[in-house]
Amino acid sequence: MKGFIAYIPAGFPDLETTRKVLLALNDLKITGVEVGVPFSDPVADGPVIQLAHSVALKNGVTMKKILEMLREISVDYELYLMSYLNPIVNYPEGKEELLDELKKLGVRGLIIPDLPLREVRNVEISFPIVPFVAPNTRDEDLEAINTIRAPFVYYISRYGVTGEREDLPFAEHIKKVKKKIALPLFVGFGISKHEQVRKVWEIADGVIVGSALVRIMEESKKEEIPQRVVARVKELIGEE
Repeated sequence: MKGFIAYIPAGFPDLETTRKVLLALNDLKITGVEVGVPFSDPVADGPVIQLAHSVALKNGVTMKKILEMLREISVDYELYLMSYLNPIVNYPEGKEELLDELKKLGVRGLIIPDLPLREVRNVEISFPIVPFVAPNTRDEDLEAINTIRAPFVYYISRYGVTGEREDLPFAEHIKKVKKKIALPLFVGFGISKHEQVRKVWEIADGVIVGSALVRIMEESKKEEIPQRVVARVKELIGEE
């Protein structure tokens, strides 16, 4: 088994359930979890994750409350924070205090969907930022990735927003990117089946799954969410 990173929206349907899901996932041998910070304008996310963000915001979930929840847990997998730029730079107590807190919590990196690859080195955020690569990323920009301090590279395998899909296009480009970069390459957007996971593992270092897990959360009774998310991850990675 290669890498597997799960996206879990913080505060959907509430932060207590998020805490239980994060702890339940610790029983699996996954690489990490992206904890998604709810945002009012999640332009990179499809309808499934947008709904989760909307519910969390209505419940009053904030970055500060997410940090408080993360302080209460201890997990063996790697933690990442996925947030749009605004909640980071406009953190009420200051961006630097937020970054210091993330370091204390052991968060390995920031994933910022509205921060283009070309701008990663221009923002004043002293924290590892995961760079995004898409099928239309230019070769000269790919070469620049090897100068960025990051835990991995996030390959966006679709044009458009997040969401479950059937096919896996751009396999040849993924292979090309893999040859050009030194960092581990993880592929996300549209991964929802074990067969897709297996195909990605053949050409990259890991997969990232979001919408397929969030959909399970939306379809489940609250008390069943942790066990159903774990079961879905097992299905995706081919674990009995």
